[in-house]
Amino acid sequence: MNVHVLPDRALRDARTKLDALIARARKSKVFADAVVFDEAVWDLAPVKPARNSAGSALQAKLYFTTHDGGTAKGLEGRTPLAKPFADFVKTMIVLREESRPRKAKDHGKLLRAARSLYEGMDSINHDPVNLRSADFLAACNDIRTRKTQRGKVTEPTTAYRLGQGLEEIAEFINRHGLAKVRISFFNPFKRVTYDHTKVDDEAREERAERMASREEIGAIIDVSHMVRQRADEGDLLRMGAVELMACAPVRINELLWMRADCRRSERTRRKSTGEEVEYLGYAYDGSKGAPDTTKWIPSAMMEIADRALADIKRITEPYREIARWMESHPGRAYVAEPWRLADPETMLSHAEVGQALGLAKLSEHRWLEVNGLRKREGRHSRYRLGDIEAAILRQQPVLPDPRLKLSDFMFLVPKHFFREDSAAQPYVLTFVTDQQISAFLGCHKGTKGIFERLDVRNEEGVPYQVNTHALRHFLNTCAQEGLLSQLDIARWSGRKDVRQNADYDHTGGIHLARELRKVLETEAMKGPIADTVEQLPPVDRDAFLKGRFATAHFTSIGACVQDFSLAPCPSHGACAGCGEHLVVKGKPEHVAEAERLLQEHQTMLDIARAEMADGTYNAAAWVDHNERVVDGLKKTVAVHADPTIPDGTMVQV
Repeated sequence: MNVHVLPDRALRDARTKLDALIARARKSKVFADAVVFDEAVWDLAPVKPARNSAGSALQAKLYFTTHDGGTAKGLEGRTPLAKPFADFVKTMIVLREESRPRKAKDHGKLLRAARSLYEGMDSINHDPVNLRSADFLAACNDIRTRKTQRGKVTEPTTAYRLGQGLEEIAEFINRHGLAKVRISFFNPFKRVTYDHTKVDDEAREERAERMASREEIGAIIDVSHMVRQRADEGDLLRMGAVELMACAPVRINELLWMRADCRRSERTRRKSTGEEVEYLGYAYDGSKGAPDTTKWIPSAMMEIADRALADIKRITEPYREIARWMESHPGRAYVAEPWRLADPETMLSHAEVGQALGLAKLSEHRWLEVNGLRKREGRHSRYRLGDIEAAILRQQPVLPDPRLKLSDFMFLVPKHFFREDSAAQPYVLTFVTDQQISAFLGCHKGTKGIFERLDVRNEEGVPYQVNTHALRHFLNTCAQEGLLSQLDIARWSGRKDVRQNADYDHTGGIHLARELRKVLETEAMKGPIADTVEQLPPVDRDAFLKGRFATAHFTSIGACVQDFSLAPCPSHGACAGCGEHLVVKGKPEHVAEAERLLQEHQTMLDIARAEMADGTYNAAAWVDHNERVVDGLKKTVAVHADPTIPDGTMVQV
């Protein structure tokens, strides 16, 4: 008796759908002609260049290989993914790019998650249509146990992101019906949050490490004076970059992306005195979702910022001139006279190659070898000028925006500009990188930073090390201490979400609590706390206020004086009507938010009352909660509308 195994309909349908998606992805032009679908490496740099300030600016490659040999810079030592699975992952990357453009790094995260999924698919021949929920759980176990090249297990933050990648893969399979059975999977890795509300000693120390101390700021000032007394333009250029970061909270990549014509000024009159004043700022490209804008400089720092901009532009202008020359002569490279714009068929000897490129004696041999140039004219070593120029042009940097020109950028320098062991090569231009600034500030092991070179050390005799982002934390904390509004701090810092301010606030709320105590002393506060202070003997008032107002922070509708070191907030998300919350009379953004919340919670209260009338389980608790919130918001709005209370008065409702 012959047994015929009928084809599995679900498996056949999944295969048909997957083949159709792969065929669609093959025809897609979302990456233009930058990639060939069947190749094991996709170089996305031509269409998705990384930020030019990074040392890995040209590294936007996706390796469709296994984890083995994952640190190799090429395909040698790597193992390509089997074709069914590789085509599936490539298709997913193409379609997700069509739906919404992503960074190469984001696609790389998905690819890395897919590699862990691939590791457990031996039994199903690495065929995506045979994937099951258990395969995704096995991938999570691979993420947990796999060791990095440093011998460590995957960091919790990385594991969470890879779990997100696995979730996206499972959702993609289910949405398009690409597997025989539906995948049931959720990310088992917890999201790691660095909650700014933590107040234990460890949390305080962790936050403090992110910010430059006043001692470190003083060291930067000392080094700035010393650098300007020396004749090293490489140090002066990097010092200018550090000074600009100290003038306004700009991110390092935003700074190094600035255009040469970034300086902006604006004249206006102060309302208080009528005095005409000039404000200075510099334009920059926003990052992390923030729009392009102008970073305005505090008046006290204008002179420093102007000096830094002038130094940077003066030092880099000769190299922008070279860039302009190449833009005026497309296809030709900038070499020394008399070979500049000479006939490309001109033949050069070894020595002439070195002279044309400004290389040290005998180093032209290495340059020719690295660039694969062959000698001509029989026994004599002669090289064609056109081949030399072509090699030079291949080394020019990739622009992050094709609409711009190389000469537009401010931080443009020749290759090896900062190296002491090699002469600069003006015929090859490059961008200053964030690694070069970090090394300058002493943050790279094996490299002497400016503090060590100039012998500027702390009390323990150790040279200072300052992270570039620590300056941004310092300036944000200064803004918090100056009671700048949260919206203004977010705008000044180039953030799209005002809630991100908290991660850069290292004041602990002490500065605001101090201001609140001053307000109470001037009788510009009303409510039970003010009444209590009046009844206390004068000798006890100061101790009471320091204990009552140990810390404080602004909310969207007022100021909170809850001390989180004692207990978590009992009214989280329901500030209105809380006894620890103060209304700041007349503050426009607080008025608008209180009115919006009142309307919103009144609607929620009406719905809750209707549910309670219908007998919905636990609706009474929602009614009780929303009644308290609505009552508090009504009192808050009434305070703002009361003409007898002066603006700026703190009112405890």
